[in-house]
Amino acid sequence: MRWLDWLRKQVTANDLEREAPHPAAATASSAAEDDPSDLPAAEDSDVPSELAGLDFYSAIATHQRWKNRLKDVVRGQSQEALDPAVVGRSDACALGQWLTTQEGGQHISPELMTRLKEEHAQFHKLAAEVIRLSDQGLHQQALDALRTDAPYNRCSHRVTKLLSQIYFELSEFHKPGSRP
Repeated sequence: MRWLDWLRKQVTANDLEREAPHPAAATASSAAEDDPSDLPAAEDSDVPSELAGLDFYSAIATHQRWKNRLKDVVRGQSQEALDPAVVGRSDACALGQWLTTQEGGQHISPELMTRLKEEHAQFHKLAAEVIRLSDQGLHQQALDALRTDAPYNRCSHRVTKLLSQIYFELSEFHKPGSRP
């Protein structure tokens, strides 16, 4: 599957998730998003992954890898030391830094940008909470917070969906012959 098709699938799958009548159906429809290996390589695409100063592919891939990083730390399978104060900062990653520079004029729906900023901040807050639980020795609670049906995972899905939607808005604007 090509990267652009993968993005379309994220928007569609998440729309189906929102409309699912039962939480279990929503979880089943989005389970593939848990696996960063589902994301096709960017070089397999004939469309740019960078628009308006953000590499959307990298931003999505980086945020998807967080779940596995957190699991490895909680399970003691990683020597990585994660500071919840740093992880909890939504302006400490490339996406967060890009978001702080986006104030209109980028041809992105203000509603989408507001939602992305909120979801992205929540994503970092929830990731920091997983680390805090683990640091307190509450490893099972930390792992439970990473379950597919937990708020962290749902928030991660929403960040991916919003990034996908914004990418499509920007790519429409940047098409040859589009409005100035």
